[in-house]
Amino acid sequence: MGRGAAPDEALADTIASDPGPSTSTVSASTPDGRRASERIRDAETSLSDAPAGTRLDHFRLLRKLGQGGMGTVYVAHDESLDRQVAIKVLRDELTRRPEHEDRFLREARAQARLNHPNVVHIYYIGRSPPRPDGHRQLFFAMELIGGRSLESVLDHGQTLDPETARRYMIQVAQGLRAAWKAGIVHRDVKPANLMVEDGYVKIADFGLAKPVEDEGAHITQQGAMVGSPLYMAPEQARGHHVDFHADMYALGATFHHLLAGKPPFEGRSSLAVIAQHLSEPAPPLRTRAPHVPEPLARIVDRLLAKKPEDRFASYDALIAALEAAAPRTTSYAGFWTRAAAVLIDSALAGGLIALIGWPAIPLHLLYVTVAIGLTGQTIAKALLNVRVTRLDGSRLGLPRALARTLVSLWMPIAAGITILRYHGMDDLRATIEQLQPHELGAVQELVVAIAVSHGFLTLLYAAGLLLAAFHPQKRALHDLLVGSVATYRLRAS
Repeated sequence: MGRGAAPDEALADTIASDPGPSTSTVSASTPDGRRASERIRDAETSLSDAPAGTRLDHFRLLRKLGQGGMGTVYVAHDESLDRQVAIKVLRDELTRRPEHEDRFLREARAQARLNHPNVVHIYYIGRSPPRPDGHRQLFFAMELIGGRSLESVLDHGQTLDPETARRYMIQVAQGLRAAWKAGIVHRDVKPANLMVEDGYVKIADFGLAKPVEDEGAHITQQGAMVGSPLYMAPEQARGHHVDFHADMYALGATFHHLLAGKPPFEGRSSLAVIAQHLSEPAPPLRTRAPHVPEPLARIVDRLLAKKPEDRFASYDALIAALEAAAPRTTSYAGFWTRAAAVLIDSALAGGLIALIGWPAIPLHLLYVTVAIGLTGQTIAKALLNVRVTRLDGSRLGLPRALARTLVSLWMPIAAGITILRYHGMDDLRATIEQLQPHELGAVQELVVAIAVSHGFLTLLYAAGLLLAAFHPQKRALHDLLVGSVATYRLRAS
């Protein structure tokens, strides 16, 4: 029954005998004891496996592309315009009742009004030749997409990289915005209905779309609930009125799946999955896919809010957020830039020492460690637009930042420990006081004394820092040891 509380009794009655979480329609058993899906398969024999060469008006079927919950799709040749199209023959059962036919025709005509690059175009609506019983099946002629659906990514056990996903989300949101402006809610956004060709995404299968002004119509048989349980918004699962927020939720669930490799909720049955959509908060995306940048992850998480009003107020707001989440271009920060950042930070530390004396040293080291660990930037690095991260771009974290601080300052730390051990706190305090900026001559004498008396260690220390000048990723020795890298962070064009 899933981890969350069970849905209300009406919902439980509606989907008491569901066919599984991956189907597009959750159906109750029929009175004769067979599932509706079994009766549909029996009734579909007319065009479900039509041979090549079968004619539907001025279309000639070439080959079968696939079969889904709404019908069978073929590649066909449009002989009137001499082009290839996709033909979807709707399930026989869904065209037998007049109210269903009227609804499909209204929805198909509504989609045909959408002239948008991110929506699959519908060219023609027709009927098959009459069967012996006189019945004629509805079919649509649609734009043929030569690419693949995003479901194929999941079928191969893969995920989308975050930037590709962000760009795809913008395109899907633009297509859904056009549909909403035309008064249409898709109600079945999922990877299988997002077709990709040459980097462009097109929304397909408006078979479950709901015209906004059509409050009372239902396109499935009584006792059924439309949608895909893995991606269905809570209000849609309850059978409540839905608007564009329901498609936003499905968009979030879809790209959570594509980025993390698993949907927000899983279960043994549709009922178990839907119960979680209704009652349990979606797991944060970064807990499953920590490589996803935080701005993008926050958008996906917000789309999966239980309450529609907690999602985005409009598609314009969603698209603006996705555009603002564009990654920043990165290039490796060079040696001289990093040296300048060190000098600026050292000058700030010297000023602090002048104000409060030797306690400024541990305070400065603590500040550097926390700032690098949590944000990747000290004041100096922020001024120079440089950030320290792990190699995958994620936050360095406090343990690694502490190790980086200790490794990068090992020589001054070692010198301080040596003075403290052999000469005591008074000498260490006197040495630190010489670091105050108003005693520049003393600082020079101290640096020369350390360099001369620890010649080998000085060369070793300098070599570790100078490595950044020659390393292909501009990484110093302490970067190599703790797995960090310093990059420029610039907004992508």
